[in-house]
Amino acid sequence: MYSQISFASFDLNSNIKRSYSSIMNLEFDVAKNILEKERNVNPENGFILLHENYIDFLTIIITEDFNYFDTHKTYKSERLASINNTDNLSPYFLYSKAEINLQWAFARLKFGQYAKASIEILNAYRMLEENKILFPEFNLNNKGLGLLHTLLGAIPDEFSWILNMTNLNGDIALGIQELNLVLNDTNLLMYEQETLFIISFLRMNLDKDKSAYIMYLHRIGDRYKENILLNFTAARLSYTLGQNDKCIKILSDRPSSLSKLNFYYLDDLQAMAYMYKLDLHSAKKKFRYFLTNYNGNNYVKSAYHKLAVISFLQNNQEETSNNLNNVVVKGTLYIDEDKVSFKDAQENKLSHPFLIKSRLLYDGGYYYQSLSEIKQFIKLLDLSSLDMQAEYWYRLARIYSKLDYDQKDIFDSYNMSLEKGVNSKRYYAPMSALQIALIYEDQNNLSKAKHYFKSCISMSGFDYQRGIHQKAKAGLNRISN
Repeated sequence: MYSQISFASFDLNSNIKRSYSSIMNLEFDVAKNILEKERNVNPENGFILLHENYIDFLTIIITEDFNYFDTHKTYKSERLASINNTDNLSPYFLYSKAEINLQWAFARLKFGQYAKASIEILNAYRMLEENKILFPEFNLNNKGLGLLHTLLGAIPDEFSWILNMTNLNGDIALGIQELNLVLNDTNLLMYEQETLFIISFLRMNLDKDKSAYIMYLHRIGDRYKENILLNFTAARLSYTLGQNDKCIKILSDRPSSLSKLNFYYLDDLQAMAYMYKLDLHSAKKKFRYFLTNYNGNNYVKSAYHKLAVISFLQNNQEETSNNLNNVVVKGTLYIDEDKVSFKDAQENKLSHPFLIKSRLLYDGGYYYQSLSEIKQFIKLLDLSSLDMQAEYWYRLARIYSKLDYDQKDIFDSYNMSLEKGVNSKRYYAPMSALQIALIYEDQNNLSKAKHYFKSCISMSGFDYQRGIHQKAKAGLNRISN
């Protein structure tokens, strides 16, 4: 296999393997020392450049430090120029250049630099396609192609011009298949952790195959205790499977960060997990720790919004007001969570305590407790706003679905949410259409599934629109194959 062969300028030796392993565990100082030793004995090894780029990429993605991004972005062209002087007969030649382009594209997306990111994605795609023709047995090529095919297969409609302009092809099923080829290749075990991370998050966002989530979680095993990225992956998989207590245990057992880059977003996740079981004291403590230590801008508004929800549930009006004010004045508006938090804070709008608690318990997988909370709201239903009525019926349907209630009760509740929320800017109506479509897809009633997926996509101007439309488009993609 090409993946185990060393070429003149791409020597996959023990130093390179150890540096990569350290990078995947966010031990960047250790990796830098190993790469410096390799540079002293083998200065033309192209893997040095690629692995240094990994360090920059992960630092930017995890810390969201714009100053770091701004001072290191020039290294991209320098590294690509140096790789151009390496062995162009190696399958790693185009592969490394594509990886560097992809990594900087995703780094730019963090800061809203969409035009340059699009060009880098296009360059990476073309390099990987060319490399596939030149070296058809080079399986590692499928890591980047799988990522791109999957993401492009669910690209929101407002960005479909990118596909039309560049002739890129998106195909979710093909992308997952390509990533599985890498994941299950015994010659590519070195890349298993990275591929597990990529494929897990893609599938959690774009399909609903929980058997796959269970398989990935089983494959990770106890390794989440030693590796930060696997800890992150296992925590998110557990949460998606409705196993909130396991999620808390995984995050509590994460490896020490003394020799690693601090990954403070894990504290935000842990705070949310405490919130889902209504352990408000622990949640508040963790959110404050996250906000005190985290230097990035994303998730700041949403963290303050969750603190506002906690103080609201604790009947502390002054603290609620202060937290909502922080939502408005702190952080940025790049991601949907922060945008919705900002909108709620501007409108000084929080839902009813019964609905909030029901949602939190549902998100943690505590479905019977969630049902108990929402049933207390029924006495207030007729007196509530249409938004709250739409939320009530939507959440009731989700709970009924998890507890295997009669399908008629589930559909009736979703349809009530559609009726009450049709003119709302909240997400309950489009999400109801999406959930109905997913049920029909499970039943292989593809015509009705298609109708409701399209119904979801036809709605616009609501919270979390991009992500919800992406899931609906992924559903249409699945049933058309």
